[in-house]
Amino acid sequence: MRGWQIAGGLVAGCAALFGAALLGMRAQASAEGASNALVLAERASQAQLKAALVARPSTQAGAAASPSVTAAAPTPVVAAPAPSPPVSFRQTTTYNGATVYVPQTCQGAYDVLMHFHGAQPYVKDEVQAANIDAVVAVFNAGNGAEKYAQAFQANGTLSSLLHQIELAAAPLCGSEAKPRRVALVGFSAGFAAVEKMLAREEDRARVDAALLVDGLHAGFIDVRRRQMAPNALQAFRDFGELAKQGKKLLAITHSSIMTDGYASTTECSRFLLEALGVRSEDALVSGKSGSFSVEGFTGDDKAAHIAQFRQMDTTLLPKLRERWAKPQ
Repeated sequence: MRGWQIAGGLVAGCAALFGAALLGMRAQASAEGASNALVLAERASQAQLKAALVARPSTQAGAAASPSVTAAAPTPVVAAPAPSPPVSFRQTTTYNGATVYVPQTCQGAYDVLMHFHGAQPYVKDEVQAANIDAVVAVFNAGNGAEKYAQAFQANGTLSSLLHQIELAAAPLCGSEAKPRRVALVGFSAGFAAVEKMLAREEDRARVDAALLVDGLHAGFIDVRRRQMAPNALQAFRDFGELAKQGKKLLAITHSSIMTDGYASTTECSRFLLEALGVRSEDALVSGKSGSFSVEGFTGDDKAAHIAQFRQMDTTLLPKLRERWAKPQ
């Protein structure tokens, strides 16, 4: 019996040592667990997800389907530009436990993509598929927009996050390497973290791009009429004005999911387009002006929601890649 008592004491001691660390990881695990569950559902039904995210038919589809029967004069063959080598990552963490992916080729100054809300491996997969050569950091605060609003509302939050990333990347990119351009990506509830940072003028000036993945929401001042406050989404309106001028990039995708008690991504997208004076192009609520764009998709269930996340490499991230491919 005494042997079992000693073993039990050792186990209890180990549990006490690790208890505090496990508490600090619960919010991260909660958000990742939700993403992982949805991704497992995606893997079980790829066909369903593909149908959930419906792209618009190309205006050139008819021409492509009907090739000309008239012989054309031969045209000189122009060599296509060499494709960029595929990016690959090494994994590290910040001192607060956030996962950071650093490109294998990182040397000197580097661009930074901060993703809010989502399981880290899948975020990395999307960035890798889009071939964006940037340091990627994933931050999770739990489930619900209020968790992200609380976690990232303090002044100096963006500077603190960049400092954490800089320390994590230094051993791999060089001790003198510094962050360069910054992109904020918010999926679902993660939009609230992006909103808090864009609301601060100094952070808005530091951020080059903001991408929202089916996560633009706001409260109502009149729930029965589904009416938002006149100054709703002000942070995104300010950033959107800069994007219209090409000074920033603001790109948004949304599903057709309706919500109870607060404005859906479709309603908020329509509100934002109207506030910025950009005409909605179709019933799915889409529009574009300069480097500001909103693109709506069909689908009104969880599968459609996670499809927004798993299609970032073909919807939103290419816009960022194109922007960052240009010299500063």
